Amino acid sequence: MEHRIASIEVSASTGFMAPLHAHRADETVHVLQGRLTVYAGAETVQVGPGETFVVRRGLAHTYRAEADALSVFSTLTPSAGRYESFVRALGPVAPDGTWSTPDDAATVTALAAAAEVSLYGPPGMLPPAIQQARAA
Repeated sequence: MEHRIASIEVSASTGFMAPLHAHRADETVHVLQGRLTVYAGAETVQVGPGETFVVRRGLAHTYRAEADALSVFSTLTPSAGRYESFVRALGPVAPDGTWSTPDDAATVTALAAAAEVSLYGPPGMLPPAIQQARAA
């Protein structure tokens, strides 16, 4: 299957956290404004304005907006439209960090599958290696 590069500009409010997921290709996170914490595998990385972080393919990851952020996410995907739909569907999130409704969770799950993204958990869930390190 042919893959194309897809880039999408994303704004995230302070405190927003994406669900734990992984892509079949590397994903590049470039912050234009604000600050993100990226949790990828065993790494926790702060990414600020003008900085870029690459999440390796297959690596479970999430991110949290530490300040209102404007970022560009890019990856190789069989469908740029499906990737964009997945990224756009990551909200809405309730104040406790979970999806607002079960329908929101079902929508994100379906869009992730269509975009060849593996979904591992809801917003707020960290990669297993980070969870284990925090528990130790």
